[in-house]
Amino acid sequence: MHRIDRDTSGLVVVAKHAAAHAALKEQFLRHEPERIYQAVVYGHPTPASGFWRDRLVWDQKALIQKETHPRDPHGKEAISEYRVIETFREASLIEVRLVTGKRNQIRIQARLRGHTLVGEQRYVYGPDLLRPIAFPRQALHAGRLAFRHPGTDRQVEFEAPLPEDLQELLKRLRPKGRRRQ
Repeated sequence: MHRIDRDTSGLVVVAKHAAAHAALKEQFLRHEPERIYQAVVYGHPTPASGFWRDRLVWDQKALIQKETHPRDPHGKEAISEYRVIETFREASLIEVRLVTGKRNQIRIQARLRGHTLVGEQRYVYGPDLLRPIAFPRQALHAGRLAFRHPGTDRQVEFEAPLPEDLQELLKRLRPKGRRRQ
């Protein structure tokens, strides 16, 4: 029904039959499902909460999203709501709620603000020494998904805890003796 990026952990919904697919597709086209992610990014986003609004275009040659001019006819609006959950010396744990849903949206929007995801390989700038935290994939997790069930029309909600690799990353980033806020 929707995709999460390769090497992103977490929830994804799959339709079991054509009627369910059609009903869910309509919800996703209207941006109705709630999709909340956790990400570890370099730096400390300011303000600590807000919205990221960008106009993005898919570059078919480079296979990446790019920021484009507001009047670009090929550009699509990308909106995310974010908030900082916890800060570390060089990074922050943030929560991001997708308002729209474009390919690689969180990864490019964080990068556009100078907050590349830890472990990111595609949406980066500058030499690797600017990204000193070792992690084998982008630190992005689809933690919450809610939508109307296509058969019953009842709201269903799913949550996936942070996987072990992200939990270990957070432990490494926290000063010794400090507990999560």
